[in-house]
Amino acid sequence: MRLKRMHATVLHGIDANTMKGHTDLKMRLFDRIVFNFPHAGFSGRECEMHVIRSHRELVRGFFGNARELLQPYGEIHISNKTGHPYDGWDIEQLASETSLAMIDIVSFQKQDYRGYNPKRGSGAKPNKPFPLGDCSTYKFVAKH
Repeated sequence: MRLKRMHATVLHGIDANTMKGHTDLKMRLFDRIVFNFPHAGFSGRECEMHVIRSHRELVRGFFGNARELLQPYGEIHISNKTGHPYDGWDIEQLASETSLAMIDIVSFQKQDYRGYNPKRGSGAKPNKPFPLGDCSTYKFVAKH
């Protein structure tokens, strides 16, 4: 509501794998595109290979679409938990496959996203917060 009062465009239900073709996005370019804690849904335990693969496909699709929506010197930021099994997502490799270069990796700072509360979204405890633990924000630019 606060963003709307500031006349910002607020969109919901955007598919990260097809967003470059979304009616409200396809004619726009952005300085920053942020995806905090991407998650492909619950289809097993986080450490199972088929679950890791589905998360990787989500992130790969996001990178490919976000790159098309980026200003020439804009940045893509993606935050995720670190450690096992999240390191198996290999976010840096997925970015490289879509012609993105990492420029920085920093510890995720929740206070940078005032009002942000990570929530599960689906599964056994939908809409419930989850503990962040160790997390990083990866920052990328398009390779020229």
